[in-house]
Amino acid sequence: MDWREVVSTMSRRLNQLLCALAAAWPGTGPAAEEAKPKWLDGLAVTFRPSNGGSADTTVRPHFMLYVPLGQAPTPFVAPGAFTAEWEGVIDLDLRDRFVFQAELNGSLRMELNGAVVLDVTSDGGTTETTGRIRLNSRTNTLKATYTSPRDGDAFFRLYWATPDFAKEPIPPRFLKHAPSDRLTMGAALRRGRQLAAGHRCFACHTDGVPAQGMPELAMDAPALDGIGSRLDAGWMAQWILNPARLRPRATMPLMLHGASIGADAGAIAAFLGSLKSGGSFPMVNDNAKTAEAGQKLFTQLNCVACHTVAGDSLAEGKVALGQVRWKFGQAGSLAAFLRNPQAHYSWNRMPNFALTQDEAAALAAHLFQSADLAKRGSLAANATLIAKGRKLVQSTGCLNCHALKLDNHFTAPPIADLAKGCLADNPTGAKSPGFAFSESDRAALRLFLREGRASLGQESLAEFALRQSADLNCANCHGQIAMVPPLDVIGGKLKPEWSRRILGGSLAKRQRPWLTARMPAFPARADSLAKGLALLNGHPPVTPPDVPVDAEKAAIGRKLVSANGGFFCFSCHGIGDLNPAQVFDAQGINLARVGERLLPEYFRRWMRSPLRIDPQAKMPAYFNQGQSALFDVLDGDADRQIEALHHYILQGSRMIPPGAPGK
Repeated sequence: MDWREVVSTMSRRLNQLLCALAAAWPGTGPAAEEAKPKWLDGLAVTFRPSNGGSADTTVRPHFMLYVPLGQAPTPFVAPGAFTAEWEGVIDLDLRDRFVFQAELNGSLRMELNGAVVLDVTSDGGTTETTGRIRLNSRTNTLKATYTSPRDGDAFFRLYWATPDFAKEPIPPRFLKHAPSDRLTMGAALRRGRQLAAGHRCFACHTDGVPAQGMPELAMDAPALDGIGSRLDAGWMAQWILNPARLRPRATMPLMLHGASIGADAGAIAAFLGSLKSGGSFPMVNDNAKTAEAGQKLFTQLNCVACHTVAGDSLAEGKVALGQVRWKFGQAGSLAAFLRNPQAHYSWNRMPNFALTQDEAAALAAHLFQSADLAKRGSLAANATLIAKGRKLVQSTGCLNCHALKLDNHFTAPPIADLAKGCLADNPTGAKSPGFAFSESDRAALRLFLREGRASLGQESLAEFALRQSADLNCANCHGQIAMVPPLDVIGGKLKPEWSRRILGGSLAKRQRPWLTARMPAFPARADSLAKGLALLNGHPPVTPPDVPVDAEKAAIGRKLVSANGGFFCFSCHGIGDLNPAQVFDAQGINLARVGERLLPEYFRRWMRSPLRIDPQAKMPAYFNQGQSALFDVLDGDADRQIEALHHYILQGSRMIPPGAPGK
């Protein structure tokens, strides 16, 4: 199957799905929908290298871009000068009048509804605003071409504004595109690339794999040292026998074949069960009170975002928890795993919530009480069975992914021969791993291995952020839980250095301990994910130095946060060692940490209108149409007051809190 067949198959299936959805909706159907474009989220963007190489079309959720000098704009385009052609619509609920402004290094030409509204070139500065442009309700066609500069990083950030709100990036919810064959082709290549990396194809087939590039090439698998102390041998036997039967999304293949498959799985499990580690697990009091505390924590941590519990039907993309008692054997083993899921598997998707020992014990007690033991069976092991299992581990490919100090006797054929083995439509080879690939999965993998393997050498962190935020189910919490901001603003909100600390779990303490929601850590992904989120939002992967603090402006900022002639910010926010004076609804983060957390551009937008960014925000708006009620401070000018506040918070731990109320 060549790429034309891949595109045809995927396009046909997409159209079938869209028609089915339309037919099921009252008052619509294939005939009614035929004349309407099938708008999908995001904008279509085609990247073209200036040297005439192959183009690549994909979807981006934001209308902005950042590509560091010497890097490629996508994994399927060579590094160097490029153009990016954006297509789609701005889909509005109500018509309004907008002005547009860009900050960029390079050139940007933009058309709205067929008229050129912006045609600018800049070496990193901010352009003048356009005149007022009326956009229609519903769809406004957008076409834009960005051309990278001759020198420096390539970037553009486009802003819009109306008489009712100050400049902001166009929110992703307004950006839509129509499907196309070029997008289907790009999606198939990306799907194949992700499948190949996620299933660790290159752990076995090492020919031509670059030493650096796509971050997922560094993905590991659970280490086998001491695994017999952590997992039940009977469960491991069933897992080895058929991983996809226990977990439909399992990336581990079925490695055993033939009539002896059951006995061989038992032998491997017996050997793995013999691998014990020193020490013991913490005791877990499996009583009703502890389990009740665990159930409450299970809800607070929103575990159902990724898991189904015993008795629930298995939802798409979720991991069932009904097996945990069978899998871990003892509650103490599960509690130890919950405290540090990455201890033996650094790329584990399981979030690390930095649980205390008591929290982990309570959660384990709850999960053990609600889990199923029906499938549990004992596994009798002896020296002969263990020795057989040891040889099978060495000869069946286990050690290509799993770390264990044993000689590896397994070799794999060149990756070019996969169509005859792992990716065959009907695998018949006795030694081919059995992956639970669908027909479209196999087609995407073949396409990628034939036409996209060079992309493995490109890290393309913006696309890494898109892949990983989807794989980690980030949107199931962000924007869904009170006080948890929408995912699409994070990369344009936090400095990547701060994001890396959060994602890496390196902060000494929680920044909002009063919240029930808790941001987990994913240490192996932290650096690349933090940088990728920034790039995706049009910001550099390393934050430029802050402007020097202007003492005069900082002094005015100190007055503005005070209760005497100011906004009384410390009623809800702590300032260094000064605790909030009187929290009425929701406590805010300590102002001494704001400067190192927030990007300056985001701080200014947030101060102008918090609810414009996050409808869940509890912070009130102090500015309206460029003015504040404090007319005696900088003439009430919003921009100047916000600038003063910014210089004040940039002092960080050196901030001098204002006096107490009434002083």
